[in-house]
Order: sequence, then C-alpha cells, then structure tokens
Amino acid sequence: MMQKDWNSFLGHEKQQSWFRNAIRNNRLASTFLMVGPEGIGKRTFARLLAKTMLCTGSDPSIFAPCCHCEACAQIDASTHPDLLEIARRPDKTALIMEQLVGEGEMRMREGLCYELRMKPYSGRRKIAIIDDADTIAEEGANSLLKTLEEPPPGSLIFLISTSVQRQLPTIRSRCQMVRFQPLTSDELSQLILRHGIADNIEEALTVATQAAGSMAAVANWTNEELRAFRLELFRQLRQRPLDFTKLAKAVQGNMESVGTESQPRRERLKVILDFALNFYRAGMRTILAEIDNEASRSAAVEQYGHLMTLGSSSLVAAVQRCMEAREHLDRMVSPASLIEAWAADLAVISQA
Repeated sequence: MMQKDWNSFLGHEKQQSWFRNAIRNNRLASTFLMVGPEGIGKRTFARLLAKTMLCTGSDPSIFAPCCHCEACAQIDASTHPDLLEIARRPDKTALIMEQLVGEGEMRMREGLCYELRMKPYSGRRKIAIIDDADTIAEEGANSLLKTLEEPPPGSLIFLISTSVQRQLPTIRSRCQMVRFQPLTSDELSQLILRHGIADNIEEALTVATQAAGSMAAVANWTNEELRAFRLELFRQLRQRPLDFTKLAKAVQGNMESVGTESQPRRERLKVILDFALNFYRAGMRTILAEIDNEASRSAAVEQYGHLMTLGSSSLVAAVQRCMEAREHLDRMVSPASLIEAWAADLAVISQA
C-alpha cells in the first residue's frame, strides 16, 4: 500500500523535519545514505521525498505534494521518467553491474548511472533510489563512485541500507547519512490495522511488539506456515541444556523447505535468526522488568524457560551471537556451517 503523502506516513518525524528545513533553505545535498532496519519505511520515505521534489502542482518548499498532478500520479504508478529505481532482483544475491551501467555492448549507454545523466524528461530534476544498497559489490560500487563524485546538476540520489558497515568507505564518504530507527509499537500497530493484518488494536499491538518495529517482521510473524516452526524454535531455545544438534537440524530443515535455490534459503534463514533474536530480546526485557505477582512470574517462566535463570551478561551474549550470525549470512558464509556454529554457541551460552 503506497502512502501518498506525508500526512499518511507514520514515523520518522525528526527525519521529515530535517529534510523539510533543508529543502526550504536550499541546502539539500546530492546523495543520501538512508540507514536503518528492514521494513521501517526508508524506501517509502525516499519515494515521498521524490514526489515532493517532482510535484508540479506544489512547490517543494511547502513539503506537501499535491497528489493530483500528472507527476504525482506517475510516481504513485512507478512510471515517472525522472524517478529511477533499482533493487536487488529476487533471483540474485546482490545488485548487479548491469543495473548500474548497462549490459554488453550497451555498457555505459544504459543503466541507472547513464539515465541519471540524461536531461530530465518532464520534471525539475532526476532522482535515483537505490534499494538494497548493502548488496552492491565492489565492482558495482566503483562504477557508481564516479556518479557520486560528480553528480549531475540538480540530481538526487538515495541509497537504502541496513548497515553503515556494509558500505565501502569510498561510498560512505560521498553520502550524507540519515539514520532511521524502528517504528514505535503504536506506529507499527496503526500500520498493521491499516493493512488489515489485525482486527483490533489489542491484536495489532501484540503483533507490533513481537515484530520489533518492522513491517517486514510483521509479515513473518503473521505467516501461518512459519507459526508452527516458530513455536518449536522457541520451545527449543528455552530448554536447558539446549540441544544444539536438534536445534541445528530443525533450522536446517526449515531453511531447506523453501526449495533448492540459494537466495530463498538465505532469506528464510534470515527470518529464523530474526525470530531467535527477538525471542532473546523479549526475554531480556521481561527479566529486567519488575514482576510483582506470582501469576505473572509463572507466565514468564512458562514463556521463556531457563532464560529466567540466566544472568544479563548471558542474555546479551545470546543477542549478540544472533546478530553476528545475521551479519555473517549477509557476507555469504555457508548457511550450513553458520547454523551449526550458531547453535553450538547458543548451547554454551545457555549453560553460563
């Protein structure tokens, strides 16, 4: 569901205010690196900025696209000739060179970098949104670098990223960084209701809390196919001692259930690691909270098992290990090796 204007966009008020002031004062940089977790609205934010800048019915300084002109309609339909968007293709593990500079005989005569240098067709400027910028390989980054060093006059480039560390220093140094935080539970619950994922606010808040501020996580938490596996994963994680062989086998089996292609398997493993990460984070919040009655404590023990007896340092270690595994997966480490090492380390941590 496309959010058509800033009034319908939820969250990131500080970032909106910053861009509003930069546009009004004519102090907008040419390239921005938008960094934050998946599924929190970074790409939608960039598209609304593009709509604000390309709208012909409202001046950009007003920071309120009219939503009625042809330019606004084209952006909503993803057909505006001056808005260039690329993202990792579903069957690929990374953005490929051809998306940036063209293919074969057409190299440097097509692709995003070429199109960005063309004179605007109908708008005030050319705007490029590069999603999945984390996956740009070094060769692709070098091709993009010249465009970032000498951006066409009036152009705007938005790179969408989840991690500063995954950007080459040469790319980082040529971008103005804008950090985005996860959505609040209230903001996310409103989005959940808007998308019809929950029937009432109580249900929406429950899902929002589990999803840790991300609409991408909401889709996984509400997926019926994943529900049974998630419950089994949590059951194993709260046992002591943790049977790492059984855990690794279960995770491997679920990952392989999506098919034989490498990329879908990696995407499924990311989901599983995020489930584990959120489980440990939620357990930590529960343990650190003051539980003032026996019924609540019994419910917490039932939900988190041996986590209730672990020290905070062990819980922090479990959270960090899940984050590390997620990061290693993005670096193309073998999934089978990663699963085995991750499960074994969690077993050690659970004994601390």
